[in-house]
Amino acid sequence: MDKKWLAAAAVLIGILTYLFVGFAHHSGKMSRIVKELQGHEGNGTKRYHIVLIEQERYHPYWEMVEKGAEQAAEEYAIDIEFAGAVRNNMDEQLNLLEKAIAARVDAIIVQGLNEEKFTPLIDKAVARGVPVVTIDTDAPESKRLAYVGTDNVAAGERLGRLVVKTTGGSGKIGVIIGSELAESQLQRLDGLRQVVDQYSRLEIVAVRSSNISHMEAIQQASEMLRNHPEISIMVGTSATDALGMLQAAKSLKRDELTIIGFDNQKETLAAIRNGEIQATVAQQPYLMGRTAVKLLYDHFQGERLLPAYYTEVKVLDGSNVQEGESL
Repeated sequence: MDKKWLAAAAVLIGILTYLFVGFAHHSGKMSRIVKELQGHEGNGTKRYHIVLIEQERYHPYWEMVEKGAEQAAEEYAIDIEFAGAVRNNMDEQLNLLEKAIAARVDAIIVQGLNEEKFTPLIDKAVARGVPVVTIDTDAPESKRLAYVGTDNVAAGERLGRLVVKTTGGSGKIGVIIGSELAESQLQRLDGLRQVVDQYSRLEIVAVRSSNISHMEAIQQASEMLRNHPEISIMVGTSATDALGMLQAAKSLKRDELTIIGFDNQKETLAAIRNGEIQATVAQQPYLMGRTAVKLLYDHFQGERLLPAYYTEVKVLDGSNVQEGESL
């Protein structure tokens, strides 16, 4: 009887051991599957979720920012979401920033479009443990992690030197800026003024805003040229301005007008090839997007970042306009 009992016990123990090993193996597989569904890689590293809030969705400039950010996100296994106003609207941008903070994403990339309005929200995000990288326009007094983009005062100075080179240091200037509320636009205007003010025979006679709108740029440039027929050169500080000024000049038959623009939209590059626009100062939006995501990846890995990472601008004219297609 004892032998039979021992044999039965041995069989039972064997069955229980087999079931335990099978359960452990199955449990391990299920754990890995759950981790994958939760967005974790096989090595247990967290897959981060970040949001890039744009000034205007589907604008060619921001589409290039998206491409750079998307490529970097894929390279560093980061989930990225893009949001932005359908048309340039600061209040909508602020609302999207509030939503991103409430969603407790892992990080946010956003313009510091207006210091007074954006700084409190950026600081709110940081206080809740959400790091923020500013892009294109900085909010230097905020608690943002870093800034990526153009040194906008230096870019304005570059515009000023182009004006001097083109005019020989003499002429009446009309300026169209993208927005009177955007710090980046005001900084470019400031840089332009700093150079122009060094030449007694150069004068900025009028400044107007296009509100980052092609139609508004046409209207403002047309009114400016009618009110100031002495203007011989026009300068734009945002991507849509030069094309609006060109359309206005054609409508008013001002073929002698010299136009200097900003950024590298394909229509701007085509107008430079045709000799209709003298030159443009081009930013590197693709590099901005890529760098912003790379910096967040570095931050997630525990690396310490610098306060600012400036991307260079490039002057494009008839001699090198083809280079603008790759920026």
